Amino acid sequence: MMRNLKVLGLALVAVFAMSAVTASMASADDLTSEATPVTLTGAKDGEFIDEFLTTAGTVKCPEPTYHGTTATPTTSVLVTPDYEDKACTGFGFPATIDVNGCQYRFNINGAGSTEGTVDIICPEGKEITVTATAAGTTKCTVHVPSQNGLKTVKYLNAGGAGATREITVEVNLTNIKYSHTVGTGLGSCPSGSSTTGTLKAKALVKGEVDGGGAQVGIFLS
Repeated sequence: MMRNLKVLGLALVAVFAMSAVTASMASADDLTSEATPVTLTGAKDGEFIDEFLTTAGTVKCPEPTYHGTTATPTTSVLVTPDYEDKACTGFGFPATIDVNGCQYRFNINGAGSTEGTVDIICPEGKEITVTATAAGTTKCTVHVPSQNGLKTVKYLNAGGAGATREITVEVNLTNIKYSHTVGTGLGSCPSGSSTTGTLKAKALVKGEVDGGGAQVGIFLS
């Protein structure tokens, strides 16, 4: 009887140990803030220029911004990109990027990981469009529809302590689905589509409360 109890005891220890490992593997870093809900604002980090690479050419934006409001802790944040009047270019021409109500959902995943994915979420019948023009002539229009699970994003704690804590978001997405519509004149693009688009971006994100009036610390925990 004593031997059976010892065997049972060892089995329970093994079960508890395995449960602890499983719980650890299932856990993920959370975005946390000193106050909730928190308004998040992302802006250019250093000299980095956001680039979207397609078979028609490259779209560049040197000054995009991102805005979102969320309750914390969380592993998913919905943000609205703003490319208006940001000196964007497409395929060597001035470009306008219309988000048309689309948003990016940034996800944090993995066991103790600081990596994640991005979903592009658009209203029904809408998509992100990039229109490159020169002398009033459209040279190329790129269409980016809704899609999920784009990899990979890295999240890094930055800033100082307390309210000055911020997060750096490094985006290196591949296999983005898009299409492009034929343009007019010299330098125009043909019609086409692909699932091999890539997006490289980097932003420094800070948290604010009171309608954006007071900065609060945000961090991964």
